[in-house]
Amino acid sequence: MTSEGSGARAGDEIRVWLDDVWDRAAAAVILRGGDDAGPLARRPVLAEIYDDGTLAELRALTTTGDFSGDICRCHGSLTVALLDAHGEFIGSGSHHGRTDIAWERGRFRNNLEVADPGQLLAFLERHGAYRR
Repeated sequence: MTSEGSGARAGDEIRVWLDDVWDRAAAAVILRGGDDAGPLARRPVLAEIYDDGTLAELRALTTTGDFSGDICRCHGSLTVALLDAHGEFIGSGSHHGRTDIAWERGRFRNNLEVADPGQLLAFLERHGAYRR
């Protein structure tokens, strides 16, 4: 089997996981730091997203695109963390190179090259995660 075939299969697994966690997400927080910034609960919060429409926009921006079959070697600049209705963390993805999201990097090891990195960056800037 080619690496392309196994990468596509891994992307399918991540998409199933993403659908599940996003369906359960009641909120999202944007946290300072990437994969090496320590426990999620101890990081500074840059933005909080509770509105259903805004959550749907963030979901589309961070789940639409193609999986690369590899991960970025940096740790990312910030983290999108999803919370359930009880305020518990249920999933997270780090933002890499302002173009990719690495969902559960240690688990999946497969960056999502987002379909519209400019719109994702604009969203993050609009919500104060990145300053212009």
